[in-house]
Amino acid sequence: MRYFIVICLLLSSFVVAQEKKAKVSFKKEIMPVLIKKCMGCHNTEDEGPSGLYLDDYKELMKGDSKHGPVIKSGNSEESLFIQKLKGTAKFGKQLPRGKIPLDDETIEMISTWIDQGAKNN
Repeated sequence: MRYFIVICLLLSSFVVAQEKKAKVSFKKEIMPVLIKKCMGCHNTEDEGPSGLYLDDYKELMKGDSKHGPVIKSGNSEESLFIQKLKGTAKFGKQLPRGKIPLDDETIEMISTWIDQGAKNN
């Protein structure tokens, strides 16, 4: 019985390690969220007041909001983008403004992508 428990613990550790290694794809997972939840306000056609445009990877990473870059590659907790999605930024309201906030799972996915280096993959 003791060996069974040890094997189960080892397998669960392996599964957790594999989940952490799963790469989040900008094109397949992040961009669809931006299109659905953010592009209504943050697009180059409308030139929103924040100056942050999310039309594509280049614009997101340029992050020319009036508050500076929004993505700190490799550090989601210090990324203004995540702070605004969580409602923890030191200014303004939680985004998307006036709409239902993103669920925790989606914010975690975006955080993971940033922690993995915010690649254009």
